[in-house]
Amino acid sequence: MALAPHRLVWMNLWLEAPAEQDAALTREVAAALAPFGRATVTSRGPYPRTPELLHYDVELTPTSATADCLRALGLSPDEDGDWPAWERTGTDTFLHPAVRGAQVGEEEAATPPPFENGDVVTVLDSPTAREEGLVGAQAVVHNSFYLPDEPDPLLRRWHHQVMPEGRETLEPFESTDLLPTGRRTTVEDVPDPVHIAHAGPQA
Repeated sequence: MALAPHRLVWMNLWLEAPAEQDAALTREVAAALAPFGRATVTSRGPYPRTPELLHYDVELTPTSATADCLRALGLSPDEDGDWPAWERTGTDTFLHPAVRGAQVGEEEAATPPPFENGDVVTVLDSPTAREEGLVGAQAVVHNSFYLPDEPDPLLRRWHHQVMPEGRETLEPFESTDLLPTGRRTTVEDVPDPVHIAHAGPQA
């Protein structure tokens, strides 16, 4: 099977180290990921709930399929195909000896998601929109996902969970049922239910 043009492995990493090592650790994590593809490592500083841990975001464009990349990094999916969070036990390591916990996720499709978290969209006419009374409503995109029953990345269709104006619940729509308005707002990221492990490091 040909590699999908859009391939992304993302990670949240928590490293146990003093803040003065932040810049050096950013470089060291990037160097550890370099054999697997093009990586961007962004420091978020001390983790608010556990200040002795430093928090890093990673975006990796792998040279292989995303699942193959994660396996090469030493991870294994669960029986549902999700990638469980990694947490240090004993002397085991992941990427770097200072890593105490990690969340990982992956995207692989013909194209990137057409909308990003925070994009404001208009809900177009569709059976779902009519059923929910949302035709023409403005909504904010909270996450992007594809369905797990399509194994071929090149055939996957993007869906988005959006929060319509005046509501406090998320509604799923295909990307073709949404029209961009060109506006954006700030939202808290909502993890993708299909591809993201939800557990994080324990304090």
